[in-house]
Parts: sequence; C-alpha cells; structure tokens
Amino acid sequence: MISRDAVLSIVGKELGDGLRNRWIWTVSALIATSVLAIAFFGAAPVGVTGRQGGGVVIASLVNLAVYLVPLLALLLGCGAVIDEKQRGTLDLILVYPISLGEYFSGAFLGFALALTIAIAVGFGVSGIVLMSWFEIEVGAYLGLAGLAVALGVVFLSLSFLVSIAARDRSRAVVSLVFVWIFSVFVFDLLLLGLLVVSGGELPAALFSTLLLMNPTDVFRLLCFKWISGVASPLGLTTAMPFVPSTLLLGVALLAWGALPLIVSYSLFRHRVANETLT
Repeated sequence: MISRDAVLSIVGKELGDGLRNRWIWTVSALIATSVLAIAFFGAAPVGVTGRQGGGVVIASLVNLAVYLVPLLALLLGCGAVIDEKQRGTLDLILVYPISLGEYFSGAFLGFALALTIAIAVGFGVSGIVLMSWFEIEVGAYLGLAGLAVALGVVFLSLSFLVSIAARDRSRAVVSLVFVWIFSVFVFDLLLLGLLVVSGGELPAALFSTLLLMNPTDVFRLLCFKWISGVASPLGLTTAMPFVPSTLLLGVALLAWGALPLIVSYSLFRHRVANETLT
C-alpha cells in the first residue's frame, strides 16, 4: 500500500529541486516573451504579419506551444532519477521506509508540478497583457494553457523513460534532443513526404491514424476541436479530410502520457533490483 505522506515528502523535494532549475525559468520566460512577440509583432506561424485579432493569435500560440513546451518538459526531466542515483541520494532515500513505487510516483508528481508552475507562469504573465490588448476569450486562452500542460506532462513521461533507459545524464540529453527534433519537426516532414509519394491518395483513415502516433499532432488536433479561437486546423492537419473524434484524441494523449511512465517504472524496478541503474 502506498503511503500518502511518503509520496508527498518526495513530491516536495522534487518540486523544490525543479523550481531551483534556472533552465526551467529561462524557457518559461522565453514562452512569455514569445507569446507577446507573436501577439504584438505578427502571427508568422500562420503566415500573417502585423497586429492580429484574437483568433489568429491563439492559432499562432498553438504552434508556439508545440515548439517550446516539449523542450521545457525534456529539460526538466532529462536527469530524472538518474541524477539522484549518481549523487548517491537515491540510495540514501531508499534506506528509509519508502517503497520504489512511492519514490517513483512522488518524483514524477513533483516534476509535473514544477512543470505546471513554469508553464502557468509563462502563459499567465503574457496572458494578463494579452487580455487587455486583444479580443481573446479567457476560456480559449485557459484551454490552450491547460492543453499545453497536458502536452508537457506527456513529454515529461517520455523524458523519464529516456533518462532511466540511458543510465546517465549525457546520454539522456542527446537522446532527448533527438526525441524533440523528431516529434516537432521530422515526423511531420515524413508524413508530408508520404503524401507526396502517394500522390495525395493516402487513405484518410490511415493518415489520421499516423497523426495519432505523434503527441504534438494530437495536441494540435485537440486545440482545433476544443478551442473556439482556433478557426482552422494547423500544420499537417490542414490536409486532413477526416479528423478523429475528441474522445479518441483524448485517449491517444492519455496513452502517450501513461504508457512511457508505466514502462519507465518497470525498467526502474528492474534496474534497482539488479543494481544496474547506472
């Protein structure tokens, strides 16, 4: 049985460590600055320049979130668990009456809370300014921020898996850079290439299924369906004759967050038991 007090103590420790990470606040400040720059100086991601209305601003911010939120999550989680092992603090923590499940769940929740706070600060500071200058619906902006947090948690889960699998921070950082590049840039380029090769005759159901294989595209589709300010699909979704249901998209995003976390916990238990974590 998992002890709530034990989990909360780990949450507090990891939350404090996360909030002291200067890179997290650097990216959070970059999010706030980029949001304001796009709003006031142009909506370049959707091909429009100049000061725009609320709908165009929200559409631009969706693409901005795709680039920066995963990067923020990966920076935060790149040394998850492994840093504690290399410093020797993990062995000390596990001497106390705390199970591996309590430590792992507390660590992930602590990281997730730190990530949520960083995203909330980045979007919150810029949101206050935007609300007073643009006709942006509060619900649409809060919806975007909430989905951005969900996307961040997905990539935090992926970072836990990569970090534990890589066994040390340097390998984890290199691997996570490739994860970020592939998810944000390469995957969509490969799908575009597939469309070109097929002469635009790729079955709609197959194309939609392939989009579900990338969490950033699932995020874009959810923004399109849930946020009223996003008037049209974004990125590759403009080529989609068929959009998956909201329920399917939600399940896909949940799976992207849960499955890597389950695998990383199993791998963590196996390596601690066999003393092969590092």
